[in-house]
Amino acid sequence: MRLYKIRAMLHSDFIVLTNSKWRLIEHLYLPITSLIIWALFSASVKGFAAEAGLIILMVNIFWSFAYISQAAVSQELNEEIWSGSFKQIISTGITEFEYLFARMVLSLAVTTLIAGLMFGITLFFFNVSLIAEKSLLITAFLGATFLASLGMATLVAAAMLTLGREYSFLSWSALQMFILLSAPFYPVSIFPGAVQVIAAAMPYTNVFEGMRTLITSGSVPLHYVTNSWLIAAAYFVLSLPIYRYAFRRARKTGALVRLT
Repeated sequence: MRLYKIRAMLHSDFIVLTNSKWRLIEHLYLPITSLIIWALFSASVKGFAAEAGLIILMVNIFWSFAYISQAAVSQELNEEIWSGSFKQIISTGITEFEYLFARMVLSLAVTTLIAGLMFGITLFFFNVSLIAEKSLLITAFLGATFLASLGMATLVAAAMLTLGREYSFLSWSALQMFILLSAPFYPVSIFPGAVQVIAAAMPYTNVFEGMRTLITSGSVPLHYVTNSWLIAAAYFVLSLPIYRYAFRRARKTGALVRLT
């Protein structure tokens, strides 16, 4: 990969991000205000449902983190397709993995900032001491969530390249279904048997189950951490050849140009 191509894309992304008010609202305002809403809810029910309130708060933080991680890859692609800038980027000769890696670096920068703000507000303004006491575990689950979200975003990008711009809605709708099947606020056992098998393969199931267990019991069995990383790594590794095939096929058939 050519680093100057990646640096050029990141420089362009920084300019666009800082000059697009709606992006700042999507990446900063919405997650922070949602956090405050659920933190206030958690504080209000502390007297009679403290664990439930904390579970809702922490799961929503991870949910927002997953959304932002994925959005910086697949939704940026979606925006570039509809604005016509994707054609200009491709015309520079950038390769599929240079483009993808630049998007991943952008995602890492944005999510690191947002995660720091969300956990900082939760710890210092709402006194959720769990964040400081179990910081290593939470960081481990955040890492698995980020890796899984990158894999998901790469798969969504491959689908958009294959199916066309009419399916750009996948950039924001796919995550919702994966979250639903990952059992965020409820145990996997609530699903019918066949759906439980699907849920076990979802990228966020072990993260959510691990966080709920941490809140209710104060500790987390190691298998939740290891499984979350193994499944996340599987999504990420499998997504790369699929994305590569979709990108090169779209370029060969002319579908890449017709996206714009």
